[in-house]
Amino acid sequence: MAKLKRFECEYCHQPFLSPYKKKFCTPVCLSKGRKKPEETLNGFIINKLLKNPKAIWKDRNASLREMGFAKKLIEKYPLKAFWVALPPKFDAESLTWYVAPQGRAYLKIEYAKFGLDLAPPIRHNVSNAKLGEDKVMSKKTTSIKDFLNHGSEKENN
Repeated sequence: MAKLKRFECEYCHQPFLSPYKKKFCTPVCLSKGRKKPEETLNGFIINKLLKNPKAIWKDRNASLREMGFAKKLIEKYPLKAFWVALPPKFDAESLTWYVAPQGRAYLKIEYAKFGLDLAPPIRHNVSNAKLGEDKVMSKKTTSIKDFLNHGSEKENN
């Protein structure tokens, strides 16, 4: 029998003995400690724009079809930042709408908005200190009710 060596589990950090080089002490730690692969841009687009992406992923034919549509969209707009910022038009059943002329027009407009880089408005530093003197304005009677309540200026003087 091979000589046992001491290792530390990457998930629970407990020491364990094994004749082979292992990263996890038990199958439970193995299943919990594995790093999940990062989501591809194709998968991100499908999950974001579709109404029920879980049903698409369960059906192999549908997932391959949607991956093909996603690849066509990525050829046109490859930036992930654009897809993250893109507001979905509606919850679609398939990516076919985005490949169709109406969808392409929508994506073109949204990409133009995404690429638009407006300079921030110029802000002037104006202090709260008063400049000059206040001007006294006389109140003019503007309605009949004001005239009846306050009279005319000629009567008051």
